[in-house]
Amino acid sequence: METDPVVMAELGGPVARDEIPAIHQRRLTTTEADPWYFVVVTDDDEPAGALGIWETEHDGAKVHETGWMLARRFHGRGLATAALALLLDRARAEPRFEQLHAWPGVTNPASNALCRKFGFELLGEEDGEYRDAKLRVNHWVLTLRP
Repeated sequence: METDPVVMAELGGPVARDEIPAIHQRRLTTTEADPWYFVVVTDDDEPAGALGIWETEHDGAKVHETGWMLARRFHGRGLATAALALLLDRARAEPRFEQLHAWPGVTNPASNALCRKFGFELLGEEDGEYRDAKLRVNHWVLTLRP
């Protein structure tokens, strides 16, 4: 996924193949420490993408961020919707997750539509950064508990 220019268009462009092992190692290490990162699979158990929840810092505060990505050939099949529904169900059962934040690119209609569909509140546009690329993103938040 990370080497596909279409999939990575909203995240600063494709990742060089030689950077992929370090990315996967970081995910393994993160998942080992806090197992909230998942592989999205099809009904035939074919890996299609990934989604998860991780801790990040925003405006000096630690928050929980969620994000998702699918390989291009799986776009438009409802897999991200189904996977996010399952993830949010699990997150609601986990007391430490009071809110989830998402920062899709402002020109990423599919990810912004998912945020709307699942009741995230749009806080507005912000400047973001991913892999040293400057991005314009929408900041969404979903309150899981009152």
